[in-house]
Amino acid sequence: MEVTVAALELSSTRHGDRTVVAVKGELDIISRTQFTAHLDRVIREHGRKIILDLSGLSFIDTSALSTVVSYWKRLSSTEDGMLVLAGAQYSSARVLWITGLAQRLPMYDDVDAALAAT
Repeated sequence: MEVTVAALELSSTRHGDRTVVAVKGELDIISRTQFTAHLDRVIREHGRKIILDLSGLSFIDTSALSTVVSYWKRLSSTEDGMLVLAGAQYSSARVLWITGLAQRLPMYDDVDAALAAT
């Protein structure tokens, strides 16, 4: 499944009971509607275990970050759910560090590390 909106590309791949959602481009107030639609479709079709691959992210704003946090809280509050981040870079996602969320959200260096740990 692949969705392209303006400067945002989203794709999903299955790895057992987990789905890796690759985010490429800008995730902001404009593209977050498409982002949430994609995540909702993944949850509906593949389950509640999601790894967000942010290695292709070029920018994320606070509105999109609040959306990520909302999904993290929702998914991690159930036995069969999880949302973890992989590949986030300070240069493109510094808002994670500025807000302190880099220390609170489960984060891994890359998708392989996230798959091994989950």
